[in-house]
Amino acid sequence: MTIHARDCGNSIGSGFISDLEKPIIEFTWEEIDAHSQAYGDSFYVFDESKFRENFASLKQAFISRYPQTRLAYSYKTNYTPAICRIVNELGGYAEVVSEMEYDLAIQLGIPGNRIIYNGPYKSSSSVRNALHAGAQINLDSIRDYENVLRFAAEMETRKFSVGVRCNFETPECPNSRFGFDVDSLEFAQVIAGIRNSSNVLVNGLHCHFPNREIDSFRVRTSKLVELAGKLFTAPPGFLDVGGGFYGAMPDSLKQLRNVAPPTFDDYAKVVCEAVLKAYEMCSCPPVLFIEPGTALVADTFRFFTKVISTKKVRGRNIATVAGSIFNISPHARLLHLPVRVIRQTESRERTEPEVYDVAGHTCIESDYLTKRLDGPISVHDFLEYRNLGSYSIVMKPPFILPNFPVLQSVNGSRQLVIAKRGETGKDIFHTFEGI
Repeated sequence: MTIHARDCGNSIGSGFISDLEKPIIEFTWEEIDAHSQAYGDSFYVFDESKFRENFASLKQAFISRYPQTRLAYSYKTNYTPAICRIVNELGGYAEVVSEMEYDLAIQLGIPGNRIIYNGPYKSSSSVRNALHAGAQINLDSIRDYENVLRFAAEMETRKFSVGVRCNFETPECPNSRFGFDVDSLEFAQVIAGIRNSSNVLVNGLHCHFPNREIDSFRVRTSKLVELAGKLFTAPPGFLDVGGGFYGAMPDSLKQLRNVAPPTFDDYAKVVCEAVLKAYEMCSCPPVLFIEPGTALVADTFRFFTKVISTKKVRGRNIATVAGSIFNISPHARLLHLPVRVIRQTESRERTEPEVYDVAGHTCIESDYLTKRLDGPISVHDFLEYRNLGSYSIVMKPPFILPNFPVLQSVNGSRQLVIAKRGETGKDIFHTFEGI
């Protein structure tokens, strides 16, 4: 039986996951148990075919309206190398925000001119490497600006281009901390300083805000277009509206979160129409970059964890699992992800109403993955959590236990391969001295 949780005893939604919401593959208890014996009591499964579908759907929504659109996958959302390789194979760019992520892209063979380098802290050495490799560096601060000019001067005979991250007020985010305030003297000085450079030019404008609502994309696109009209006499090389798109979401999760997320077509219509209107008479309109992360990967990951014990405490049923809330919600706030109980014996029937609080393996009192989950639940059962591919892998702290393996379902097959092995104590402690 498949159910949805209720948060802390307060009903926020109910009902079974419909057939339309089910992933392509529903693993049986026997299959999950076999993988558990091979890889451990908790593990993730990445659905490659679903990721490819998401990428194709988002790309089609935009290029059908604005053919010059390019997708740059947000590495920070989930930098599992298997995912990043697929993005490159599909013609996507790498959007990175740190030296670590930039180095990963290079190690994966991503050409420098297919890397977008954002973020507030870019090490000086990585800026130099990225600039000389032809990556698109979007300046976030005076430090970035000074580094770019300094390293460009090392190769005076070569021309370099950069973008500038723009900070302006939006209804949902009136005072972001990122980028240059476009109304400030500092912004004007950076633009003027680059224009006075002998071998660096501003090729485009970038912005990103954390809000996923359609109005955020309407405002950010219109303001970028307006600003570009003031700064450039000809169309810029690119406009980058950032990311923050909602992805596909089960109806049950929409109800639980009380949201009606825009579709890929909704986003594309708002963004592309604004750019088209501004450049419809231009023979060489700007490239439009979008930087999706969650929209592509959130619904492609599932987490399977084994029930290791059950008990009753003052009338409350507690099922402890081998995983933790930190494996499915890095901020430890989501207690309502879609969940399925995979029972060793499906013929078990409840003799009376039972609900369980699902507790994690850590020593944190508040470590619950789900509150008030319908039973019965027994030792050796498994729980399957869905819609957790966004940030869960990359933000899991090395707390109590190392992180679990990621298995990959290739081309919709039931056969799983290792995309990331499970971590060990050696992985955690090898950088410490004295052991």
